[in-house]
Amino acid sequence: MTVIWRSRRLAQARGAAVLTRSHVAAGWGDNGEGQLGDGTLTSRSGYGDIRAGNDVVQVAAGSGHGLALRSDGTVWAWGSNGAGELGDGTTTSRSTPVRVTGLSGVTQVAARGYFSVALRSDGTVWAWGDNRGGQLGRGTASNHEVTPARVGGLARVTKISAGADFVLALRSDGSVRAWGDNRRGQLGNGTTASSPVPVKVAGLSGVTRIAAGWDVSIATRASAIAAVTSVWTWGGNDRGQLGDGTLTSRSTPGRVSGLPVSIVGISAGGGLIGHIGPGGGLSGGGFAAVLGTDGTVWAWGDDSAGQLGTAPSGIPVTRPVNTIGAGSGISQLSAGDFHMLALKPDGTVLAWGANGYGQLGNGSAAPVTGPVQVTGLTGATQVAAGGEFSLAVHVPVPPPIVPDLTGDTTARAGQALQAVGLVLGTVRSVVDNSCSNIGTVMSQNPLAGTAVSPGSAVSITIGTRPPHPCP
Repeated sequence: MTVIWRSRRLAQARGAAVLTRSHVAAGWGDNGEGQLGDGTLTSRSGYGDIRAGNDVVQVAAGSGHGLALRSDGTVWAWGSNGAGELGDGTTTSRSTPVRVTGLSGVTQVAARGYFSVALRSDGTVWAWGDNRGGQLGRGTASNHEVTPARVGGLARVTKISAGADFVLALRSDGSVRAWGDNRRGQLGNGTTASSPVPVKVAGLSGVTRIAAGWDVSIATRASAIAAVTSVWTWGGNDRGQLGDGTLTSRSTPGRVSGLPVSIVGISAGGGLIGHIGPGGGLSGGGFAAVLGTDGTVWAWGDDSAGQLGTAPSGIPVTRPVNTIGAGSGISQLSAGDFHMLALKPDGTVLAWGANGYGQLGNGSAAPVTGPVQVTGLTGATQVAAGGEFSLAVHVPVPPPIVPDLTGDTTARAGQALQAVGLVLGTVRSVVDNSCSNIGTVMSQNPLAGTAVSPGSAVSITIGTRPPHPCP
């Protein structure tokens, strides 16, 4: 999915990001292909951590697979693998992360559909997985490729973004290259002929951001006037995803009007018709959103699942509408097939749109209108919306440590446990023949110093007076 984020405490060194604290990947939503990376195929509506390492700096989500970039520049993958999108040399799906072979020095990853892309510190781009649209940039279309290979004829790349079966790459000179499927004009070179090699997007310079959606491309351009940014779109437009007031596709970039003058984030999504939930049944298509410096969110395109942030509607939204007001505090957007994720500076995450698999992370798979908070997730630094699932990078909350309750009364033990997020469990009484713990804790389970899950119960044994006199 398309991801644009503001980094937090992340730096670049030796071609990889360096973390100041432990960061782990987390996932929620559909898990039919193992895309939650938890070793099961059970979907869930609440987040759970993924064992992809404690130094994850970025995640990316495809239709049914996930990628994690670690601080050492390696890439790890999990989920569906029928097209080799995990890059491990096989087509075997994995419910736990495996390392992508032959890649090092990676600084950014991108995924969508059934293929994956990586940007290395030397400015080269590498891709693997589904190649039926020529989206791997190897000079020819093929069924699939199971290991990464370099995209030919491309260098000095600073950002990448993956569409359904095409890719955008921003170069250091502010120009954009694109390759893959072009039936809707999403490569932006004035034609609808697909290309298995990079072609230059026509008429764009000074580009600062790129985002590839289902069949639409978006870019922002810097202006000579400070703090003024323009937004440009090209590609498919059957659901109004170009934001130009029409439903006519376009193979060259056109400027989107009616947006804030200063943009800090863009994202584009969309998916296959009928893939909104287990029952399907709703039409779909492309949509896009931008984030203003004031926290406003403006969106357009398909809104069949409420993915624009408003009540669901079958009517295409062909012009940008302000769906979230100023002061929202949102710092990043990520569009999935039919849902949207939004990161806030306090590390919490909002979500809206389709929720048939629990991809909004609010503990339910019921439909909702407008943003809801992902339950329990804190310390998030980046989000990525996938097909019907969601991923995030977050700083895990340290597990509570069971305190030493020896010598405490029952009341004091309960207070001590509550202070660290635990609860008092079973209270037993035994005769204390030593007379040293009468009315206080003699033993406990779990033992003091044990790391446990939040809300865990701790049982205690209280000493009672023996039949013989105590000294």
